[in-house]
Amino acid sequence: MINRYSGKCGGCRRTVAAGAGQAINRGEGWTTYHNECVPVRTPPPVGEHHGWHRLPLAAFDVETTSPEPVDARIVSAALVLADGTRFTWLVDPGVPIPPDATARNRITDDMVRAAGIPAAQAIGEIATAVGKQIADGTPLVAFCASYDVTVLHHELIRFGLPGLDWSDARIVDPFVLHNRVEPNWYDGKTLTDLCRYYGIELTDAHDALDDARATLELAQSIAARHRHIAELPVEQLHRAQVRWHREQALDLQRYYDRRGIDKTAHPEWPLETRRRQ
Repeated sequence: MINRYSGKCGGCRRTVAAGAGQAINRGEGWTTYHNECVPVRTPPPVGEHHGWHRLPLAAFDVETTSPEPVDARIVSAALVLADGTRFTWLVDPGVPIPPDATARNRITDDMVRAAGIPAAQAIGEIATAVGKQIADGTPLVAFCASYDVTVLHHELIRFGLPGLDWSDARIVDPFVLHNRVEPNWYDGKTLTDLCRYYGIELTDAHDALDDARATLELAQSIAARHRHIAELPVEQLHRAQVRWHREQALDLQRYYDRRGIDKTAHPEWPLETRRRQ
């Protein structure tokens, strides 16, 4: 973040004028840097260990009409398997796509009306494809998984379609994993930010297919660099993420409360049972 106050640069030790550099917190307090002196963070090296990251995986991503998962309508979705198999859906949600959603995912009303699958049909197909991975015992990878899971859950309810038994799912969430292995991380945490850090190519952010592919590679990269994560059996890893996500949400809520920020951090994972807003 931009430095609000002047101070000595943590790199070259020259003075940095207020607003002319960056203030970085690496977990031991704030340090001011000239922009050109900001230290480059690098992840741990890739190891040779085995683990779930070397097994079949499936990554899932949706693009929607709203940041509120209870209300969001899916406009595109993708399922990417570790063997390279890919499934994609362009969905006509049956409602206008808000301008802010189009600005984010570049999907317009004209596009879904011309080439989109009717929502009820598409949601059924998506659930069938995801459900097969769950039934096969394949870990399902999703970035900020509680959003995608909750969106699909409510879309199935909306159209009166059979639900998925998420208690049978083994989900891997790179967002939760990164927060666990980098507890003093104070930089951006979007998929784009973390892909940049871990050296994953993401050229078309907010495209469901590219996001799903990058999310799968991100999960593999984190596990390849952290043996204790990779070697957890997926059932234990899933249960651990439920706990880790709750702990992370409670920490975030304390931060909001200290700063007087009127926001709520949601501790439920992977299925949220109440509205975010």
